[in-house]
Amino acid sequence: MKKIFPILLGGCLLAAGQSSGQAKISQDSLTRYYSRLAKGNDADQQLLTQKMYALTKSKKEADWLTAARFFYQLKKNNVGDSIQKAAAVHFPTGFAARNNAVQVIYDETDPVKKEALYKAWIKKFPQDKQNKDVIIYDYARNNVGMAYAEADNLPKALEYAHSIVSLFWKGQGWVGTANRILKHGHTAEAKALLKMAIEDAYTFRTTRKHEEGAGFAAVGYPGYLSSYAQLLFNDKEYDSALVYLKRAEEAETPVRPEVNQMYAKILLAKGDYPQAFTRLSEVAAAGKLNPGSKAMLAEAYAKVRGDNHLEKYIDSLKGGLDDKMKAEFAKQIIKEPAPGFTLKDVDGNTVSLADYKGKTVVLDFWATWCGPCKASFPAMKKAMEKYKNDPNVKFLFVHTWEKEENATASAKKFITGNNYPFQVLMDLKDPATGVNKVVDSYKVRGIPTKFVIDGKGNIRFRFTGFSGGDDAAVAEVSAMVTLANQ
Repeated sequence: MKKIFPILLGGCLLAAGQSSGQAKISQDSLTRYYSRLAKGNDADQQLLTQKMYALTKSKKEADWLTAARFFYQLKKNNVGDSIQKAAAVHFPTGFAARNNAVQVIYDETDPVKKEALYKAWIKKFPQDKQNKDVIIYDYARNNVGMAYAEADNLPKALEYAHSIVSLFWKGQGWVGTANRILKHGHTAEAKALLKMAIEDAYTFRTTRKHEEGAGFAAVGYPGYLSSYAQLLFNDKEYDSALVYLKRAEEAETPVRPEVNQMYAKILLAKGDYPQAFTRLSEVAAAGKLNPGSKAMLAEAYAKVRGDNHLEKYIDSLKGGLDDKMKAEFAKQIIKEPAPGFTLKDVDGNTVSLADYKGKTVVLDFWATWCGPCKASFPAMKKAMEKYKNDPNVKFLFVHTWEKEENATASAKKFITGNNYPFQVLMDLKDPATGVNKVVDSYKVRGIPTKFVIDGKGNIRFRFTGFSGGDDAAVAEVSAMVTLANQ
């Protein structure tokens, strides 16, 4: 799998190509100046374009990479890509060349060969003594360690896991190794790595929360706790597992579905059916049941209620869900003109947003490589089924940020292979700029992102991600469609 790296400047932003007066501007001030030009009017952006082309005449690579960076901000991705490619050739031992050369490590599958390639790469591009851009080296080291973990070479896997330098990334690296060595039955070693990750993330949530990268380092904390509790559950250490799940519950609101599911699983294993029943009923009332949690609710229901009316019980719990969602989303309604677009669908048909004037449109940006996007599709299918007889509601699924050469064929194969009745539009990269124009015009920063557009062409709702639970997702869409039409 190709590893994509950001433009890394090694801590340098240069003033080459500037006048002597401008050369005195601090690096931070110069960057802020460029950023202001990038967000300015046409004249500002033309001036920035001139300055960035001037930087490509510099003898310092960091100037070239600064130019590439700001061409990306100007939506001239093809120019930025060309500058990066040229920099790799012009500066054969520089940042761009280093980032390109590391790809051979990721492409190799044999761990021994991969390690040899890593050692050759780090010899040619030695790590800076001040650990600038150290994450690039950590990614490469971790990739070698993962290969050894997959091959069940435990000593080597642990060696590389403990070689991670970036403080904010240690926990994630340890958990990745733990997950892989677990496949080979190394539970004790996996537990140790997970325990380290938990305590590391906890410190970044508390005593180290002001350090650089603290937010990233801390974000995995609830998930690490849940994974550790699963291992304790597997070893029948139920009471200890509950201690860690309690910490996971206290760490975030709302509680993630896997925490609730693991909690219920332990309660059932302990024979505490009433508490399991109560907890799972709360999950059902929130519309967050999945096949696993529903099966556990059925088990608890049979013990507590002793009848065969489970589906009626679940429906009764969801009775207030629609009203709750309406009340919640009424606070989030917006009114912004929806950017128009014309795209081809996967069958070659031309589709425009203007075709649906007067209708409510649910617009879903997704990609085949996006796990949460695909996880939301069963719920989106149910939402479509709810409105199948309503000609005034239209669902459009826009595939964007493609990573494959034949993205259209890939998207069509996925949709048809899973029997999704979706109309999929292709937001392909513009040949002139390298930008996916539609997703860019909607200012999407992550997918899945969905929009609800009213009949007058205004965006009324924007929401990103998928929290799990088909019933909740359908209720969310239903609430937004209803509110958009009012």
